[in-house]
Amino acid sequence: MDRICNSIPFFCLVIRSPLRFTRLPAGKCFFAVNFPSWQQCASFPFKSRTLKKLLIPSILFISLSSCNFNKEQADDHKASSDQSICFCQKEATAKKSELENGIREQVKFLDEEEELQSIPSKLTEYTIPALSISVIEHGEISWSELYQNPDFATQGDLDCSTIFQAASLSKPVTFMAALRMEAAGAIDMDRDIEFYLKDFQLPEGEQSAENPVTFRNLFSHTSGISRGGYLGYDQDSALPSDLDILKGSPGVNTPPIQVASPPNENLAYSGGGYTLAELALQDIFQTEFSQIMNQWILRPLQMKHSLFDQPLPDSYAQRVAKGYDTNGEMIKGGWNNYPQQAAAGLWSTSQDMALFLIEIYKAYHGKSALFTQAEIEAMLDQQREGHVYGFIIQREGDAISLTHYGGNVGYRSGMTINLTSGNGLVYLINSDIGADLGNELLLSASEVYDWPHFKQTAVRRGEISEDSLQALAGDYFWNNQIELSLEFDKEQKQIVLVFPNGDRYELYPVQSNGLQLIHPKTGVMISFRKEDAMEVFSLYGQKAVRKKN
Repeated sequence: MDRICNSIPFFCLVIRSPLRFTRLPAGKCFFAVNFPSWQQCASFPFKSRTLKKLLIPSILFISLSSCNFNKEQADDHKASSDQSICFCQKEATAKKSELENGIREQVKFLDEEEELQSIPSKLTEYTIPALSISVIEHGEISWSELYQNPDFATQGDLDCSTIFQAASLSKPVTFMAALRMEAAGAIDMDRDIEFYLKDFQLPEGEQSAENPVTFRNLFSHTSGISRGGYLGYDQDSALPSDLDILKGSPGVNTPPIQVASPPNENLAYSGGGYTLAELALQDIFQTEFSQIMNQWILRPLQMKHSLFDQPLPDSYAQRVAKGYDTNGEMIKGGWNNYPQQAAAGLWSTSQDMALFLIEIYKAYHGKSALFTQAEIEAMLDQQREGHVYGFIIQREGDAISLTHYGGNVGYRSGMTINLTSGNGLVYLINSDIGADLGNELLLSASEVYDWPHFKQTAVRRGEISEDSLQALAGDYFWNNQIELSLEFDKEQKQIVLVFPNGDRYELYPVQSNGLQLIHPKTGVMISFRKEDAMEVFSLYGQKAVRKKN
């Protein structure tokens, strides 16, 4: 059952063996992580790690943090990396430094001095190898930077031309290309997708002749197609075709797609829907998907360091920020391949993704050569449950922002653009544990640049007796199916929330009408009510009931 997480921040539970929890920052989970078997979206925290020393000598940190203005670009789609393309506008220097040294956590304790950290210290704390970031101001890239953790000698030297897996950021790029195709008369967004398919027929399901699956509902995640995300394939594995993936043929690590609910009825993440669109586009244009994207979106936007090729051409191998798992170990071969290109196959840089966002901003103001203002307005008018064609849409007064997140094995990504002001940010991280840092970057940028979105959770510390805390300890059954536990740490004299995979979240009491405890880094909060005799707590709207002995 696919469902939407409406909590901010939130977590997605991936049901597979062994259990694994993946945290996604400040948004809606179903447009983010390409993992298989999305049975349920739930509010689960990301893996906590033992904090390292936050202050490290700057000379030990490999960071391209100088603010030298250099906009010279490499030739179109040439696999060379003879220079860094990091740059910083002169007027951006102060704000850049403020953000670099002003990273804040999700939770702010009122009446207490806030402890800010630097980006380098955060990479060390979270054990993250590298971060690529580009900041947008007034519709232009203000600065771009690549931060590298010296503890990861295996990753080699990186720069701003280094490519990362953009993961689910592939989806909006694909959709915006399709907008151009529709404007050119190459596709009809509202026509039955079966019309375009040559060798594949949708299995019989909840679709009908009167209510068919179309490009529009595929791109907006309202097709009813059941296929959440993708795990990818290691580099020793043969890559299946789109046709094989859709059919769930032998050798494919995901089941076949189904039209599980009537099109346009529900909003539910579907990477499989994008794979179906990918196959249809290849049938229309009779060429590889990567070439279609080059023609319709990457080259027109001058995204010179981006490509959808899967597997990655050998000439690009030395330009990759290799992916790492939660233990800081490199993914086998450096990365997984994603034949589901439209859903998860884009390689890119933060600068290139910033160019993509800027073009949408320009179009919103009628200044784009690729998209019309009317097209963007029509897109925004189709908002549904806080989403529009995969983007999370936020409105604050006259301000409208679009945000998207992504996660492949070994990578986390995120991007946001305020269509009103033209301010935004893109981050690409080569680690499974990068989501927390991504969230903190958005929170911190919101504070530094005075954005109306991505606000901290503000609370006041509360007090509770040691005996009362001890009384909360025990095993609980959450959401009628997941076992959680609360443990009392005698040394620290605090409650720890423990998840089935062993992740531990130290909780602190906050002032409230009932009894609430919060995890400062993520904002994960549990709430007890006296009328439940302290036998039940709430976690993101779902009850956890104490198990009887």
